Amino acid sequence: MAEAQAVEERPATGRVQRLGSLFGRFGLASLSSAIVSVSHLLVQLFSIHHLETAAIGTLAFLLVIIQFGYSLSNALVSTPYTIAVNQGDDAETRSFDFFFPVNLMLAASQGLISAAIAWATASPMAALLFGLAGMLSLIRWFGRSNAYAHHAPARAARSDLAYAGTILAGLLIAMRTGADMPAIGGMLVAASLIGLLPFGLAYVRRHFAMAPGRAISAYRPVWKEQSAWTLVGVLSTEATSNSHSYIVTLLAGPTAFAPIAVGMLFFRPVNVCITALTQLERPRMTRAVARGDHGAAIKSERVFMAALVMLWLATCVVAAIALYVFPGLILKPTLDHRLVMIAVGLCALLSLVQCVQTPMSVMTQARRAFRPLAAQSMRSCMVGLVTVTLLVWGTAPVFSISGVVLSQLVMMLGIWQLDRKWRRDRREVI
Repeated sequence: MAEAQAVEERPATGRVQRLGSLFGRFGLASLSSAIVSVSHLLVQLFSIHHLETAAIGTLAFLLVIIQFGYSLSNALVSTPYTIAVNQGDDAETRSFDFFFPVNLMLAASQGLISAAIAWATASPMAALLFGLAGMLSLIRWFGRSNAYAHHAPARAARSDLAYAGTILAGLLIAMRTGADMPAIGGMLVAASLIGLLPFGLAYVRRHFAMAPGRAISAYRPVWKEQSAWTLVGVLSTEATSNSHSYIVTLLAGPTAFAPIAVGMLFFRPVNVCITALTQLERPRMTRAVARGDHGAAIKSERVFMAALVMLWLATCVVAAIALYVFPGLILKPTLDHRLVMIAVGLCALLSLVQCVQTPMSVMTQARRAFRPLAAQSMRSCMVGLVTVTLLVWGTAPVFSISGVVLSQLVMMLGIWQLDRKWRRDRREVI
């Protein structure tokens, strides 16, 4: 009897241990990234109550520019660097210092764009501070990627927590003293500087260790083989997701977009965690593929997907509780509750497809299939743009989310076909 009970308890204990291991592997990266996202959201909420209408729009746009800079950094620097340093055992002896000056040039470009926008819409002081904030944000972002690439996720998490903590402290002070655009820009500069501390001074120095011309020359093969294609993928993905907002707002008006915005808000944490966990898992998959350990790479892909699906399920539960138990906390009386429910359901489906697709996409990148992946992304983008436009014209705007879902399904199917082809070619070689 006791032996039977022990047999029954061991599988249960094993499941608990696996869940604990899964949380330990992904929990810190997800939590720290979510805290940074919340800190940016609090900055925007603060601006609504303390800034003029024009300044609110300017700040929101500058934060979008900084967020888009993260995507560009992933395409041009972070992803190629992560794959390079995890490509094989000889990668430890090779120098990849040229990535750092290239990152500095990208960061300086973002700083100039942010400064120009702030100069035209705010003030010279705001331009100076937001220019610095834009530049430092990408230097910190590449520091996170560098930490993940060398399998030191705790360092990246410390940077996130230091960054978010500085913003929260700044907001607490600003709530007592008040703040304008330059003050918020200074807050972001301070947060980025403090967020750089976990990476050390040596990390910052590496950005100046090589002349720009020499760095660009060394980077050119990376651009031809990887970065150009990952950039196409990022731009087409951004076009698919962002153009959906523009098309609905342009053709149906901002009121029609309101239910969709509520639906997207519920699943924003999933998107944040997808970005964070991608940085965590890409080095692991790349190293496994480079060593020929395809079984380990597939296991990493499956665990990654399982973690994302669990996160998606938890988000769905929270959304259901909020909508059915506490609807007054989320929904205004002017919103059509039925349309919001439809939007949340479609956004949940879209988020699920992204959770399944992302690990497959990261695996494809680990196999260095950048050009085929970019081609799939372009095909998906065209499907999304056409379908969303037709749905907005022919149905209620909320159903336009189906067009984005379809485009992501096309992308997922394309990546699955690439995976099948790779496995077939591998069997033929063996």
